[in-house]
Amino acid sequence: MSCFFSQKGLDICEEIEGFLDDPDARALVLSFENVSFKHNARELLLNAIGRYLLGIARQGRFRQNPLVCFLDEAHQFIGRSVGDDQNSVNLDAFGLIAKEGRKYGLTTVVATQRPRDVPQDVLSQLGTLFVHRLTNERDRETIERACGDLDRSAAAFIPSLSQGEAIIVGPDLPAPLPIMMSKPEKGQQPESHGPKYQEFWGKTEAAPLTEGS
Repeated sequence: MSCFFSQKGLDICEEIEGFLDDPDARALVLSFENVSFKHNARELLLNAIGRYLLGIARQGRFRQNPLVCFLDEAHQFIGRSVGDDQNSVNLDAFGLIAKEGRKYGLTTVVATQRPRDVPQDVLSQLGTLFVHRLTNERDRETIERACGDLDRSAAAFIPSLSQGEAIIVGPDLPAPLPIMMSKPEKGQQPESHGPKYQEFWGKTEAAPLTEGS
């Protein structure tokens, strides 16, 4: 829990304030790579940051300079509660940003591979959806309910989309629009590949049995 209580390192609130006050700054990346998975530290820290940003927004800081938050793996941080019955915390910060942040100039982009785990009242507040391949039936049904512009014929293509393909659905489009994503430049590509079983398992050969073994 040092991310909450340690006196060493940078003050995250000061870093956010410095970013907001810098007219030349365009993006601020907060990485949770070194935040522990224990004791729900990641979930609690991100929820605290979301609450902090929402508090700033309610003061009117973003009306003249809107802020967009990009939240990856959103199903881990929205619509859940952590803790026990005696002491639980609702992870509602980014859900509140999706529902009411727009009027304050604070909006969010959520990315998830499990849309069924994102509350329906949050999904319904999203204006534009980029839908990649979904094979789970509940995920597809969730997306269909979230956007009325996606008819059954368009939804039927979702399980067959290839890598990098997506369908854009939104109020500014007359119909669902299929697109192909450009590959990131070298050095910016995410490490999303699974383990190469054949490559690594094929390196070791069984030692020949000797007499007496």
